[in-house]
Amino acid sequence: MSLSSRIICNALFTSGGTNVFVCNTCNNTYRSSNGYSNLLNHLRRHHPAYEQLARSALREGNALQLRVVDQRTVDVYRLVEWIVVDKLPFSFCERPNVRANTKLSKINRQTVNIYVVAIADCVEARMKRDLTSQFGVVLDGWTRGGRHYLAIFAVFNGKREGAGVGTQTSAHVFDDIHCTTRQFVLLAFCPLEDETDLVAQSVYALLADTLSRYDRPWQAVTFMVGDNCSVNQSIGRKVEAVPFIGCASYRFNLAMKDYLAKEDALLEKTHALMKRFSTLKGRAVLRQVTPLAPVLRNATRWSSTYAMVERYIALEKCFRELDHGTVSKHNLGSVFLSRREHDKAKTLLGDLARLEGVTKMLQRSTLTMSATRRLFDQVVQNYPAMKDRLSATAAVVNYSALETGLVKIHRGENLNAAERTACASFRATSEPEDHEDGAEDHASIVSMAFKRREVSKRAKYVDVNFVPPTSNQCKRFFSAAKLQLTDLRMKMDAERIEKVMLLSFNRTMRDVYTVEMVRGR
Repeated sequence: MSLSSRIICNALFTSGGTNVFVCNTCNNTYRSSNGYSNLLNHLRRHHPAYEQLARSALREGNALQLRVVDQRTVDVYRLVEWIVVDKLPFSFCERPNVRANTKLSKINRQTVNIYVVAIADCVEARMKRDLTSQFGVVLDGWTRGGRHYLAIFAVFNGKREGAGVGTQTSAHVFDDIHCTTRQFVLLAFCPLEDETDLVAQSVYALLADTLSRYDRPWQAVTFMVGDNCSVNQSIGRKVEAVPFIGCASYRFNLAMKDYLAKEDALLEKTHALMKRFSTLKGRAVLRQVTPLAPVLRNATRWSSTYAMVERYIALEKCFRELDHGTVSKHNLGSVFLSRREHDKAKTLLGDLARLEGVTKMLQRSTLTMSATRRLFDQVVQNYPAMKDRLSATAAVVNYSALETGLVKIHRGENLNAAERTACASFRATSEPEDHEDGAEDHASIVSMAFKRREVSKRAKYVDVNFVPPTSNQCKRFFSAAKLQLTDLRMKMDAERIEKVMLLSFNRTMRDVYTVEMVRGR
């Protein structure tokens, strides 16, 4: 590979001051304020074999044969990394304090903008080249600043040496709880082409465009994970569509809303109490007895109800410390819970605390579908009223045969006819080979016996442990996107926002050599 002018000049010249360079071979001094023309002209006239000299200089100064990157490239990489990862404005590089307190080369916001776009394009090209031939899709929507964005992730089994399914657990715990080889890659983060039409067909078209962008056919997508909303379920019901797996967190949230419906009166009164103490005067009264602030529930996540009841129990003793005059002055007596209601809230808190543990477990990025099924079965055993939402064949499940089939494949169990049809796309293309050992000692016999048993159970299907049971990866991504899309970036167009988020999420697909490639164009 030919060396760039920058690398050649850095190897054969030494800086003698501002815009002054000294030839390492003949000690002649040259000025070069912009570019390398003067330096290269000197090399062509006086040192025709300058490329060989440069390679030799690089080898002598690089005994380990490491790839050499010039300082300017390193500075650009560090600055772009700083801005993207720490979610800083592009003008950060122009701040006087930044330039005064760092040794990075000076660069303006326009140049940073150019580098962000160019590096993101290189990352996309690498994804197009390295993305596996078979993968799943995880998607979800998010509204911000009057626009509705759709995030699309590819998920696949990024199996690497030393990694596998499960973690160190005791002999009494199932070993199919976690998958450490699951890998996500952000493919797209953009609004729909026609934001006035948010129907299933528009989402389907965006999925098709995204696959075309990475030169992948529909057949490459083996499954899709998303919320159990009508749009996603409609996509899953399309003829020859991608098999759809509903988000387990979404289902559990629906189950909790049904479960809490019978306590609506109590929760409404608790919410009214918290709301009264959320006013300016109410907060002032509360500060007289405690630094704790009231917590309100919201309509989106049931966990806010748990947080509200938990805070109420913590504040109840503080409410009793308020004197009669303060209570009468602010008319607080009518909003306090009765002793019977308080006892009921305390009992409810115990149930909510146990169920909150389920929600937190579902948030884990390594949780498997088999573990989720075990979790839901245990919840139904303790709270039978949730069976309508959490059972394997619940009405909210779009394709129950697919989900139960994947769980059985994971556990090595036999599938019924409907499950075999649903999981046809996960069938192995070739039977795994059974390599026999020539050794005839006792250890090899035991090893071969176990190996045959494993092949007979799992030979028909590929490893499905990486299939995620939830779309929580999108929720975590949206939390990061919210920090990127601050008021300082509201003028940034959707395409530029996507570039920034691609760099922010797909960090393993770029490095300082990516910047070197961009600068060498």
